[in-house]
Amino acid sequence: MTTTATLEVFQSLWAMEDLPWAPTGPRPTPWPLPEQLDLLVGHGFHGVAVDLGARRVPTAAELAPLLAERGLRSAVVAFVADDPALDTALRFADTIGADRIVLCAQLYTRDLAAAAATVARWHRRCADAGVELQLETHRDTLTNDLRTTVALLAELDPAVLLAADLSHFVCANELPDGHHPAVEELITAVLNRSGSAQGRIATRCQVQIPLGFPMGGIAEPRFRAWWEQGLRAVVARVAAGTGPRDGRVLFCTELGTTPYAITDAAGRELSDRWAEALVLKSWAEQAFAAALAPTHSPEPEGITR
Repeated sequence: MTTTATLEVFQSLWAMEDLPWAPTGPRPTPWPLPEQLDLLVGHGFHGVAVDLGARRVPTAAELAPLLAERGLRSAVVAFVADDPALDTALRFADTIGADRIVLCAQLYTRDLAAAAATVARWHRRCADAGVELQLETHRDTLTNDLRTTVALLAELDPAVLLAADLSHFVCANELPDGHHPAVEELITAVLNRSGSAQGRIATRCQVQIPLGFPMGGIAEPRFRAWWEQGLRAVVARVAAGTGPRDGRVLFCTELGTTPYAITDAAGRELSDRWAEALVLKSWAEQAFAAALAPTHSPEPEGITR
């Protein structure tokens, strides 16, 4: 039986820190956690991603009933260097009812086969616990470098999918602006092994830029095209039976607070990350709709209608 791909847009709880935004005047009181979750429900988000490395991550016991009351799904984002760190993430996931872990592997080795074996073992441990693991592309982790990550894919168990946060590659590797076939080939290799995407716009010198600013003139359409390409690849994988569990395709809007967010001389963020999260959500929905649309190959030359 063919599974139909469905889009689930999550918001990172880390991205809700230090909101609401105020460009001038007294700094407002931050939204408490229940209000944050109510806003997500009210704007049609399907769930939250809980980064265990965030400055103000709630306890699992605090968060679990709040999610259940609102019918929000959840995923856990964890930086993992060893088995005890994975155990911590699995316990948190179990308490809040998360069935997905996005793992940032803190494995620093040139032995890609050994690293891939460790990730595959962690993937099996998560599967045994009823949790789907995806390996995030993230700076200062096993997937820091784009070219090394593509080489890693040759060693990695095909069952392990990536959580594609391309902003890290653009910034960490200072990828050139514009279309470059060699870069696009590498990005395509990553997207073809991805099971989810994270939403943030980056340039070669900034991992997160405000939306609509002139500096994003090239970057915004570039990322939106990549997201559509990646979602199309996931949809195809779901149809083939090798995609994410139950065909649920995750897109996580993840506009981080400082130091990700750019600030002025007074330390105020330059833009409203909550308003931008809603823009990213709409872009994700548009990209997914385009990904579901059939593609039409050009007809051979000489054929007329």
